[in-house]
Amino acid sequence: MSENPGVENIENLLKKVDSGTYVIPYFQRGFEWDPSMVCDLFESILQNYYCGLLLLWELDAESAKREKWDPIWGAKLKESPPEKAILDGQQRLASLYFAINNPKKRFPKRYSYYTFYINLNKILNQEYEGSVTYSYSSNYRDFKKLNKNKSWKEDGIVPLSILSEKDPINPAKKYIDSKEFDEHLNFYFDKYKDKLPNGLTIHNIYQVFNGILNYSFVFYPLSKERELPDICNIFAKVNAKGMRLSTFDLMNAFLYPKGVKLRKELWENMNYSKLKNADSRMNEYLLKQMSLVKQSYCSSKFIYNLIPGEKTGRKDEKGKTYEDILIKDGKDFTKLWERSCLYAEKARKCIMNTGFSDFGAIKESFIPNTTIIPVLGAILSIYDTSSLEKDFKEKIKKWYWAAVLSGEYSGSSDTIMAEDYRDLKNWIENKGNIRRIKNLNRQFIEDLDLLSARRGSALYNAILCLLALSDSRDFFKGQIVGVGDYANEKINDHHIFPKKISRAKIKKSDKFNTYKDFILNRTLLLDETNIRIRNKRPSLYLKEVINHIGSEEDTKKLMKTHFIDSEAYNYLKENDFDNFIEAREKSMKQHIIEKLGL
Repeated sequence: MSENPGVENIENLLKKVDSGTYVIPYFQRGFEWDPSMVCDLFESILQNYYCGLLLLWELDAESAKREKWDPIWGAKLKESPPEKAILDGQQRLASLYFAINNPKKRFPKRYSYYTFYINLNKILNQEYEGSVTYSYSSNYRDFKKLNKNKSWKEDGIVPLSILSEKDPINPAKKYIDSKEFDEHLNFYFDKYKDKLPNGLTIHNIYQVFNGILNYSFVFYPLSKERELPDICNIFAKVNAKGMRLSTFDLMNAFLYPKGVKLRKELWENMNYSKLKNADSRMNEYLLKQMSLVKQSYCSSKFIYNLIPGEKTGRKDEKGKTYEDILIKDGKDFTKLWERSCLYAEKARKCIMNTGFSDFGAIKESFIPNTTIIPVLGAILSIYDTSSLEKDFKEKIKKWYWAAVLSGEYSGSSDTIMAEDYRDLKNWIENKGNIRRIKNLNRQFIEDLDLLSARRGSALYNAILCLLALSDSRDFFKGQIVGVGDYANEKINDHHIFPKKISRAKIKKSDKFNTYKDFILNRTLLLDETNIRIRNKRPSLYLKEVINHIGSEEDTKKLMKTHFIDSEAYNYLKENDFDNFIEAREKSMKQHIIEKLGL
């Protein structure tokens, strides 16, 4: 039997899932996507992007009855034998089924029921990033309950489950073809038509919903003549280690026919070794930086617009859409890549150095968020560092610390990166204030939870950077820890109250076991000083420090460079951990307030 590819739209695919035609073989993994990945799939479908091939196995009657099968997540296994098993594409089909059919089943590996929505305002304005969202609830909400909530009709935030609903008056028709739905859309359109592009009609709204149902996947059917061992072997190769190709890997493949050897030549031959060491995903961050410069967005779907000769939709100053080619050819791409590398390295140096306009991450592991590098690199590539003025540097400083201290760059941050880039450009050009700076005030600093700042977190690392910038001096050598050789691991973040100090050697503490490893009990010291302190109680090693330096007054001055003011110093001298970390937190926050001029 020939194994020729076919095409099936989403509406028909889901009907076959519901009827039990399509099943999951027992050797498949389960539904493992998280809700944000479901949203990403629908955003790609709304833009008519390629969403991958479905690999199916045609089943003979005997195999269909003999083997064990699972249904797509949310669907029910039927008594009648299935016709096809899904070898590759389960995550996509399960996502489509769950979001559209809204089954009474909790989302996998979650304790809640999830509902997915599309934002008509964004979609009709061709703003697809964040156009699909979700909510969750401890109780299941069917369409009748969702339909009672009139906000989606008035605000254009529509549950995707509307696509599986029937007309309440004529069940043979779809709800999106009903008179009731038509009335809702007319209400929405009349309310928002002034905020929508000129020339749109109700028909354009129907196109959005029908466009999802009519989106087609290419599927490849493996013949029923194939034996099970052969099928399992094919499955193993297709799903090797469950690894997904990264955006960089895909771009590497797309660029090769254009004469660009992204991995072998541009990345592997890149001279900036310290930039590479900053993060294992730096190759993808460089692509994000290129995308920010070219189109002010940096998620994967925008990065693909950097393929030479690729046409993309743009908007002019009047909001009119036109087609554009961002990158003409391979040489154009290479030139942009090299510029991206150059300014990403300048951004890295700025983040890792300790000068007046730098940010003090003296080791790669101390960088609060490496995702800030492409944003800063993109800004520096536009506003050449050779002509920077004081006002520019002050704005960059305030933005950087606001971004780091907010914690917003610690998760999936494509949207944050793009928003900050656009806001920062406008702020630098005096075209408006930036959201992040509006939120940066004394109260914002006072509300920081330094007590719970764990090692490796952005907030923990930010404090280490501030210590390096404040000319913190080693307890015994008096050497400024922010200046020196860090390559041999001579300087690290060490405990102030030693981790293994005897409980008998400190005052009764309710907090020591919980917070001894957090930032309020850590500072930058030479490794040899940490060895010298060992497990000594602070009152004991402080005497040694005083003797070594020559006076207690000079010792107090040294301790202030570690955000240990007089109050905290006295608690340290008394081996009072609980009051020490409380006093040090106040001192740290006061330093940040003064540093940012708040």
